[in-house]
Amino acid sequence: MFLTATRCIRQAQDLYRVHRLEFPFPVAYLCHALWGASYAATSPQQLAQTPVLLAVLANLIPLIAQNVLNAAMDIPIDTRTPGKISVAQAAMRLGRTRLITIASAEMTAALLLATSVAIRLGRPLIAAAVAAGILVEYLYNLEPVRLKKRGMANPVSLGLHFSLLPCLSTFNAVRPDFPPFLWPLIFGLWLLLIGRTLWWSLPDATADRAAGLAPPAVRHGLSHTLLMACTATTTALALIAWGLTWTLGPLAALTGTAGCSAFLIRKIRLTPPALHTLHETHMRWHTLTYVTGADILLVLLPLTTAL
Repeated sequence: MFLTATRCIRQAQDLYRVHRLEFPFPVAYLCHALWGASYAATSPQQLAQTPVLLAVLANLIPLIAQNVLNAAMDIPIDTRTPGKISVAQAAMRLGRTRLITIASAEMTAALLLATSVAIRLGRPLIAAAVAAGILVEYLYNLEPVRLKKRGMANPVSLGLHFSLLPCLSTFNAVRPDFPPFLWPLIFGLWLLLIGRTLWWSLPDATADRAAGLAPPAVRHGLSHTLLMACTATTTALALIAWGLTWTLGPLAALTGTAGCSAFLIRKIRLTPPALHTLHETHMRWHTLTYVTGADILLVLLPLTTAL
């Protein structure tokens, strides 16, 4: 009995680790799933409607499930990456086949949930965007495509799944039309996630190179990749400011872009020697915490304006 209980606790801990449920990831994922709905809503009460909540959940689940798929496929890489060794150990204990099965089951459940909402509202884009995000994750992780190893396809595809597609899906769950202000806003959010992904990949460069992968940090070097991250983020801030000004006014635009600028300022201050000492855990607890705060701000801005 004791051994069984101990084994169950260990498996629960391993599942927690491969899902990457440690702070601040779950909060950030929830924000990504809420962005579209919050900018579509004319009042906070609209977000509490059952179809909207289900659409948000359907978009949230794949964002978490992709971590399981990634852990299954990246065991050799994560064993060489500081801050991710425990993820690799948890993945090895659970087994690659089981992890792929778990991730696939979770993504299937999300797609069924999104499809039910799409049928109920008569808006197929809700489910189509979720399906597209799931497809992107399989193409990102699995051979023979494995977008993770294909240069800029890496951050572009992740940004697509973590921002643009969920925005379209949950926005459409609240309202059927797509006003002009939405496009600079969601393309800005897409670029914002591309910039973050480029930055987040920097500590993985050595392990990725050893594994034969060629994401931007390997293909272009750490300094050039950081420059690309800053350029993407700067462009993103301009587009987000444009979209926020269009829908909420200049004060909201100033507030939103100021919050997002903390990430850019911290990255610009990095010196070349510091790039070689970046550690995933330190980045998560420090810079990523600021980033998540900005994500929360972007969710709350339209809701506070609507009050």
